[in-house]
Amino acid sequence: MQTLVFGTNTKANKMGFFEDKNEVQFRLDEIKSDSSFVFTGKVKRMQYKADLFGEKENVDTEVVKALNNTKKMSDTELEMYNDIKQYLDQEFTFTLDKYGNLIKSATFKDASLFIDTAIVEQYTTVPTMSFPKEDLAVGVTWSYDTTNPLIASQKIKFTYTVNDITKDKIFIDVTMDIDGFGGMLKKNKAEGTYEIDRITKRFIKGKRTMNMQTGGGKAIYSIYEQ
Repeated sequence: MQTLVFGTNTKANKMGFFEDKNEVQFRLDEIKSDSSFVFTGKVKRMQYKADLFGEKENVDTEVVKALNNTKKMSDTELEMYNDIKQYLDQEFTFTLDKYGNLIKSATFKDASLFIDTAIVEQYTTVPTMSFPKEDLAVGVTWSYDTTNPLIASQKIKFTYTVNDITKDKIFIDVTMDIDGFGGMLKKNKAEGTYEIDRITKRFIKGKRTMNMQTGGGKAIYSIYEQ
């Protein structure tokens, strides 16, 4: 089992800022005869904090759980909480091949749930990410094509390059090329580095940074082991 925290942090010069953190627990359930891996995941905690155009919001599902009430929430915060609370602790399953490519998309184990899987699909390319067929060595480069789980028509290409291999860690540079969307968003690029445990192959941490297209500033995406 492994718990990873997925975070986004933005600070736009003219708009303000927002940040979110989502804790997701993964469990390896089965290794099949074809060397595919079946995982179960569940979202344990969701946090959102923002100050955009003077409007402040702060939602933390763990705080609401501890207080056991939502009385101090604004109408906007309460609406957001009601939207996200249905995902908490709901198990979803997905399958990856031995290289980390998604071969079976996320589905909730509870068939009676009528909620969108797009929220959890963004977590299904981790904890393994996609790896090449050849052995890893410094300088090896490979790519992985996918789509935005929240906007299915938007194509995304990941390009990975092994930057360094030490006694206990593997450092992989990652470039994320994001297609434009509907004339509203231009093509963009995020760049960063992932860190993997060389012995256990566990994902330790990673970070990608890209320029924001409106308001100026940067968007930083981070993933790290809890």
